[in-house]
Amino acid sequence: MQVDVIIEQRFYQCSQKKYWTDNAFPNVFWQRYLRVFSAVNVVARVSQVEQPQPEWQRVDGENLTFTNLPIYIGPWGFVKNIPNLIKALRTRKSAKRCVIYRVPGILALFYHWFAMPANKPYAAEVVGDPMDVFAKDASTSALRPVFKWIFVNMLTKQCQNAASISYVTEYSLQERYPPNPKAFHTHYSSIQLSDSDYKKRDQYPLSKPYRIVCIGNLSQPYKGCDFMLETLAALKSQGLELHLDWIGGGALQPDMEQLAAKLELRDCVNFVGNLSQRAQINEILDASDLFVLSSRQEGLPRVLIESMARSLNCVATNVGGVKELLPQEHIVERDNVTQLQAAIAQMMQLDESQRLQIGLRNFDKAQQYHNDVLTERRSNMYQALLESDA
Repeated sequence: MQVDVIIEQRFYQCSQKKYWTDNAFPNVFWQRYLRVFSAVNVVARVSQVEQPQPEWQRVDGENLTFTNLPIYIGPWGFVKNIPNLIKALRTRKSAKRCVIYRVPGILALFYHWFAMPANKPYAAEVVGDPMDVFAKDASTSALRPVFKWIFVNMLTKQCQNAASISYVTEYSLQERYPPNPKAFHTHYSSIQLSDSDYKKRDQYPLSKPYRIVCIGNLSQPYKGCDFMLETLAALKSQGLELHLDWIGGGALQPDMEQLAAKLELRDCVNFVGNLSQRAQINEILDASDLFVLSSRQEGLPRVLIESMARSLNCVATNVGGVKELLPQEHIVERDNVTQLQAAIAQMMQLDESQRLQIGLRNFDKAQQYHNDVLTERRSNMYQALLESDA
């Protein structure tokens, strides 16, 4: 049985009709569905390009196809593209397939309205929280309260009506958006960690300058790069020697580079851009003293787990399922420069044995997200959908 997966990610199709991604969901990601389903059809926005960029990764492949939805950005772009969106979705109305919504997202709702036969069961993979997306300190839109109400209610209903459901968190999102008691439900992350992604440190010397690493796409402001830069400036004003590597590019990178220059951080911040190879990212993680997640919203942040798997000390904002990963003393509130400044300064004061103890604790916690552990949960969720749709 084929499965349609409806996802908010934007992809690219080149002139050779091949599909690409610039940051997430390459071909290897979709193999998890092919363990259970005979084929996968990705329903997503697709932008047409002449040639892929060198750092992009291939998405399509054997038994992996696309339904191209019109490309749009923002609410007004969405409104203008509604007719074309509906037309594209209706092509799936009569297809024989199972359906999985990766939510929250408006595309799942429109697919449900215009592509789903009546009373057909579906599965949901809950990967984020609109309460965080449209929180007061995460969105500046004048329509923020309206969007928040719409998306929270939409996700609540999608969870209650799903025949099979998974959450990226162990308990955080489940408390806010409970599943139907009769539905199959489980939890797993989208992360893909194999043995080579883990490194158990046996020493943890302090670098000089103290090396901090952040990972986050700079297409949207919710990764909190500005927040991190402001905190770095506050630490530098204390006379502390620090260096920041920010991995991840996007449209906001020039603005962030200008902010770094304005804060007189040009000599201690390196904007690495997008890295497509896991080994390149691991090399930077292994050379760092601390990973900082400065996000204003997350589900269960994969980059945090990936850093923990390298035995790296970590500090993160209180978003999504972070409290399931780190102890409270390593969690700060969003956009609170004073708290993040204090947390980093405290980490810098630890001796090597204390740093190693924290790193190994993180390493052990990350073992719970090894692909061998998560594969069984994913397969069980997909199998439950197949049985409900039989």
